Amino acid sequence: MAASDIGDEPPIDYISLLPDNILVTVLSLLPLDDAARSTVLATRWRRLFPSTLLDFRAFAPGRDVVTAVTTILAAHPTARVRSFQTNWLYFPHEDDPSVERWLHDLAGRGVQELSLSFRERWQRIPSSIFSCASLKRLHADSCTFPDATEATAPLAALTEIDLFGVNISEESLGALLSRCTALEYLRMRSTGKCRSIQIRSASLKTFCGSGDFKEIFIEHAPNLERVHGNSMYMRKPHLKVVHAPKLEFLDYLAMNFSTIEIGESIFTEDGICVKTLMPSLKTLAVELSYTCEGYIDWFMQLLKLFPCLETLYIRSDTWSKVRKAAPGSWDVLRSVPCIDNHLDKVVFEVYRGHEWQREMAKFLHGRSRFLKVMEFHCMGDGGYTRNLGEEWVREQQELLCLESRASMDARFLFFNGQLVNNHHDVCHYEWYKRKYYRSLYKV
Repeated sequence: MAASDIGDEPPIDYISLLPDNILVTVLSLLPLDDAARSTVLATRWRRLFPSTLLDFRAFAPGRDVVTAVTTILAAHPTARVRSFQTNWLYFPHEDDPSVERWLHDLAGRGVQELSLSFRERWQRIPSSIFSCASLKRLHADSCTFPDATEATAPLAALTEIDLFGVNISEESLGALLSRCTALEYLRMRSTGKCRSIQIRSASLKTFCGSGDFKEIFIEHAPNLERVHGNSMYMRKPHLKVVHAPKLEFLDYLAMNFSTIEIGESIFTEDGICVKTLMPSLKTLAVELSYTCEGYIDWFMQLLKLFPCLETLYIRSDTWSKVRKAAPGSWDVLRSVPCIDNHLDKVVFEVYRGHEWQREMAKFLHGRSRFLKVMEFHCMGDGGYTRNLGEEWVREQQELLCLESRASMDARFLFFNGQLVNNHHDVCHYEWYKRKYYRSLYKV
């Protein structure tokens, strides 16, 4: 072949050589209207585009998303939509019927996952969401939830609800929970108009609530296993647990709760009465008010509620400040069943080496016969870690009198920096487990 003939060969179309599943992935990453325009390129692209709607991302920066979504759904009436997601969607008029029509359309396509994010809280999710009988996961962000008390049909397949910045009334929330008979996971953050939640659910396994609630009433939750409340203490709530026989994880309980009721046991500012125990609980996180008089007694009485406790997380309510601890002694003779017989892991989420922390650690490792590991996530006064080196860690090891531990198999691990705030949310992920020990002091 002559060199002059090489340029006469048609260029190779490498894009067309890609398999269908790769092309669908490429199309799904394009802005919505650009992906739709690709259908004019070739018959093959026209055939592939409906496959991108399986996980429909209604996202097109700077474009008219409302018109694009409406047009695409009308042009592909038989395309299956498994999940549908909006991102900071805005309607110029509150009575715009577009989302109403979308949800009716998606219900007919068997949608299983909805993620609806709006720009303004006044923008209301239409009541047609209750027609999505196949819906399994719902995430709503910055909007107003429809009145579930007027719902004509239950969301019987829904297993996960995640509400962030959503206006929903207490009555509507109660009706929603009663209609979601398969619900296993409920997460609520920054919810307006809802300061009290009453949980009656035979299916719920996990509840995550931020610091918005003044009252959390777990009335009947026979399968509830985990209650996350990372900042519940901020509103000094009333926590009442009547029936949750499988509850294994609870965070964060604090001394400044207005009331803690577990069965007939009650903790208030006026006194403590321990009658009912919760042997199911295995992991507890506490926000310790070490500046308040009687904090040691409060802590000891609290542990009595959970005789089979295995893992204990401890952080202080003034972790960003340094204050003098209230007077008190850990030199107590009383027996605490969980410390004596079950406790095998203790985590100080923010450890500064203050005397009250050292005394508490010595008490726990001196009594815990089954202790396997005690972690110290170290931070200097004022939130700094740069002044904490291996020499400081060695000094702490001596001050903690580790040789007097009750369990000779116990390990004491020191980390550079506080435990991350969302540890309990991400600790089950493999990527987090791999990086967890990178900040461990090698001493």
